[in-house]
Amino acid sequence: MVDLEAIEIYEVTNDNKELMDDVADDLFDNPVDPARLSTFLAEPSHWLVVAQLDGKVVGKCTAMIHKRPDKADELYIDEIDVVENLRRNGIAKQILAKVLKLADERDCEECWLGTEQDNIPARRLYESNGAKAEDFVLYYLEY
Repeated sequence: MVDLEAIEIYEVTNDNKELMDDVADDLFDNPVDPARLSTFLAEPSHWLVVAQLDGKVVGKCTAMIHKRPDKADELYIDEIDVVENLRRNGIAKQILAKVLKLADERDCEECWLGTEQDNIPARRLYESNGAKAEDFVLYYLEY
């Protein structure tokens, strides 16, 4: 069990991107590329929120503000993840709470995300925050 008081949650910006200097190997799909990180962070509507334990990034959420010409801003959460050996300790819940606080502060009217049907831990996390699953069809366009 992890002492949740030892977890620190940060919004990463170009001003503090050195937080990403020590990232757990299995957190991202690939190693974090400094140039891509800077490009991602340069866009104000792109968010990266991380959890650190003893100075190492062990959890993350990437999200984007979805802007449209006819509706209020909404937040799209792309990914929330915690390194495997630290899952089910409440770290993702802390990350999500920070992301939703930022969304509220930045006047997003709603938040949406998706996960696989069989990802029960993720579904429990979202439902514990009041989310309700909806039926929809997902397509991947290859080009």
